[in-house]
Amino acid sequence: MLAVTTLLPTPPMASQDGSWHWMVVVAAFFTQFIVCGITYSLGVFHVIFKDMFNETHFDTSWIGSILLYVTALSSVMLRFVTVYFGPRVSVMLGGLLASAGLGLSMLAQRLLHLYLSFGLLTGLGFGLACTPSIVAIERYFIHQRFQALSIVVAGIGAGIVTFPMLIRLLVELFAWRGAMLVLSGITLNLCVCGMVMKPTRHDKEMRLMPMLSCFPLRHPIFIGMCLANLFWSFGSTVIYMYLPSYAMAEGTSFETSVFLVSCIGICSFASRIIFAFLGPNGTLDDVTSALCPIMLGVVVTGIAPLLFNDYSGQISYAVLFGYYSGFWTTFLSQVSRELLGPEYIAMGNGYLSFMIAFGSLAGGPLTGLLLQPENDFKFAFYLAGACLLCSSVIMVLFKIKRCRTTLEAARYKDDSMDFVKESRTREQHVPLILEDVNKERRLSVSGHDVVVDNVITCV
Repeated sequence: MLAVTTLLPTPPMASQDGSWHWMVVVAAFFTQFIVCGITYSLGVFHVIFKDMFNETHFDTSWIGSILLYVTALSSVMLRFVTVYFGPRVSVMLGGLLASAGLGLSMLAQRLLHLYLSFGLLTGLGFGLACTPSIVAIERYFIHQRFQALSIVVAGIGAGIVTFPMLIRLLVELFAWRGAMLVLSGITLNLCVCGMVMKPTRHDKEMRLMPMLSCFPLRHPIFIGMCLANLFWSFGSTVIYMYLPSYAMAEGTSFETSVFLVSCIGICSFASRIIFAFLGPNGTLDDVTSALCPIMLGVVVTGIAPLLFNDYSGQISYAVLFGYYSGFWTTFLSQVSRELLGPEYIAMGNGYLSFMIAFGSLAGGPLTGLLLQPENDFKFAFYLAGACLLCSSVIMVLFKIKRCRTTLEAARYKDDSMDFVKESRTREQHVPLILEDVNKERRLSVSGHDVVVDNVITCV
């Protein structure tokens, strides 16, 4: 039984694009700027805390890993705050918690205190602030959503450019405890960013949407994407955490090694802007666009030990890795939308955040164990390259599977159109709604009024 449907237009779940909406983009940009700027400076913090407390790489790496883990996990577990109170309350509350965590970190006397303040409390605040700023863009924009999201995620690259050098300067001027106090004050600006994100008229409608669904997990390609994100987050965490330490082990000064992280941020920022405007007009679909930079990133990471003999090689590695890694974040949300559709995009990003959380938590400490016997960082970067390679292989396999599914769907569509033409020539019209059949035939009916034009019996 084949049902041919007509989808009637329904009101969009977002507000119309307007002037104030670009103020929300600015606020979301600076939210990403602060949150990701501090978070991705974990390699700088790793060097500082290791020297101050004279601990091993394994023990010190838990600080940054807990920060990344709690940030990613809390953005999913505390989603109800955004759903019921809106992005404004969530971002402002996150700013208060993150500021308190950084302020308490200046009082730390051992690493355990930093685990709780810098890792747990600050990560909780960043998780409450980071994702809702993206949700605000989803609610405010319709026609220019891709451009708005690309500008917002460019704040990630801008933060990575600015904060490593800023933290180094603050440590030189005020020591690390004074630097934590200044960063606490900077983080309070998240409350200002949250104030700009006014509630929309569709906030109440968002409360009716399900908080959690297993539908994304029924999609095998999406499961592959989750695994790819797990390996990608593991490998990228290793690179961000140990890049300054690796450079210092090769004879580079602390001040100069910090600039390597900023180089990653500069190229990441540039790549996000470039691909933001090339993406909508590109000839490749989003999955292929996300796959290409990962494979190139694998090549760059695999030859990293060969480039680290001198500072020019270190700069070259930072430039290439930053350029290609910026591609991944830009298209992550678009790939989820392509695979799942707009109805399940939030849940899909939630499952991806779970994978990113576990990869970030495991990356630093496991690599720290690898470094303990000989303190040879090249093995750490070989491990990171292997993880990025696994991510690439998974995406390639599921890309092939998705292409086959697309071809089958295209053939099915052609057959359906032939049946429709034949039925219309015979002037048959049987009104009937077959929602279950539509679902089995992969015809989307959620969120639309469905009118079945023709029902054709097939043997």
